[in-house]
Formats: sequence, C-alpha cells, structure tokens
Amino acid sequence: MKSQKGITLTSLVVYIVVLLIVLGLLSNISKYFYSNTKYITDANKYVSEFNKFNMYFIEDVKNNTDLYSIKNNQIIFEDGTMYTFDKKSIYRNKVEICNNVQICTFDKVEETDKNGFIKQIVKVKFAVKSSDIFVKENSYVLKYW
Repeated sequence: MKSQKGITLTSLVVYIVVLLIVLGLLSNISKYFYSNTKYITDANKYVSEFNKFNMYFIEDVKNNTDLYSIKNNQIIFEDGTMYTFDKKSIYRNKVEICNNVQICTFDKVEETDKNGFIKQIVKVKFAVKSSDIFVKENSYVLKYW
C-alpha cells in the first residue's frame, strides 16, 4: 500500500488563513507602536536641555560657597561663573548650553540648619516647551561646610 504522507489542500488553506491572521495582528500592534513613538521622541527631545543645564549647574554649585550676584535671569558665582537666560537660551560664561527654553529664573533663599550654619539655597525654575510644557523647579544648596 502507498504511504499517504502529504499535505492536503484543506490543511494548506487552514495554514495560510492562520498565517494571515497572525500577520494581521502583528501589523496592527506595530502600527500602534510606531504611531505613538513620535510623541515620546518629541517630549524627550527638550527634556535633555534641562539635563544639560543641570549637569553644569550642579558642578558649579558644588564648587562655590557664595554668590557674587543674582538677578531674575542671571546668576554669578563667587568664582566668576555666570549663567544668563536670554532669548530662549541659557548661557554659561557667554557659551550657549541650552536652547528652546521658555522660562529660567534664579532666586536666592537663606536657611539655617539644625547646627546653626546658614545655607544659601538657589531656586531655579526651568520650563521647556515641546508638545507639552516641561516645568521643573529645583533647589540647589551651595557648599556651606
């Protein structure tokens, strides 16, 4: 007797239908995934501007114990390092470090800690506009020990 090992037309049709269903599901999932990635990319593109500013500013705050001058849009540390917010950009010693910034204000507050030392705190309000407005308010404590 002959061996009946083979694929029938019915099983071939079933395989193709199942394959098309799986491919359809995968294409729908990937369509939603890739259509939403543009929102993620746009939102995070300008958050990196805050990270660049924060990197430079923390280093200067850690290295200084006093401020020379502080205005609403400008701060000068005792070692002469100057940050200026002008025309949607932040400059560190006249070198642009951030752009597309909507708001950047500096404010100085003094507090006394539990040991009686006076801490100088610099409060920075930072806003960057992308698809949404990213607003961040940070307090930086100048070196006081």
